[in-house]
Amino acid sequence: MRFWIRCTRFDSGKPYYVNFSLVGGMWRDGDKTILEFVGSGAQTIEVRETPEDILAIHLGTSGVSAS
Repeated sequence: MRFWIRCTRFDSGKPYYVNFSLVGGMWRDGDKTILEFVGSGAQTIEVRETPEDILAIHLGTSGVSAS
């Protein structure tokens, strides 16, 4: 199963579609989220969404409140 997520490039604000099955790592660097891809043409991109935003958009919220 493959998930396509729509992210916003940090530098340009343009949309960027990511095949989530190819993302090998995801971490924060200040206010940026870094997605690291796997495979022979591996690269990294910076997006504005947090990892929680990305997962919530495509998998729904966990239903756990932050209170």
